[in-house]
Amino acid sequence: MCGTGIKDVVARSGAPIGSLYHYFPGGKSQLVSEAVALHAAKIPRLIAECFDGQRSAAAAVRMLFTRAADGFERTGADKGCAIGAVALDLTPADSAAQAACRDAFERWAAVLAARLPLPDARARRSLATTIIVAIEGAFVLARAQRSGQPFRDAGRWMSTLLESIDSGAARPRKKP
Repeated sequence: MCGTGIKDVVARSGAPIGSLYHYFPGGKSQLVSEAVALHAAKIPRLIAECFDGQRSAAAAVRMLFTRAADGFERTGADKGCAIGAVALDLTPADSAAQAACRDAFERWAAVLAARLPLPDARARRSLATTIIVAIEGAFVLARAQRSGQPFRDAGRWMSTLLESIDSGAARPRKKP
């Protein structure tokens, strides 16, 4: 799990290795899981800022992607989503970190779904998951391109989709 070892963490922190194991008796797995949880807590706050009731859901989603693009570029176009990076590096033995990543993505989807203009809870949850997929995919493309443009493109399309939902033009069809 994760290419960074405990010795790397200790060296970067400047703390003695004993302190790390004192505060994280579960070792690297606990450290990663807690770091994922801390990072994951930032996203619901960002969603709440974008969906503040002052703008449509379409404008809020576009703002969410624009902020991601701006933040990506501001940090030198070389950052990724910490949760996504951990999730991609997991092995079958990393069950605690896997659960932390799953819980983070599920919480984000729940927070987003509660703010989407669809009458059906399953449809809201599905669209929220799609928005998260678009954000995570934008991180991958943005890293490859060293540009925030993939966020802006994805945000524009997600916004267009939400505008069509708001206008009643697009509704997911029920399975026959």
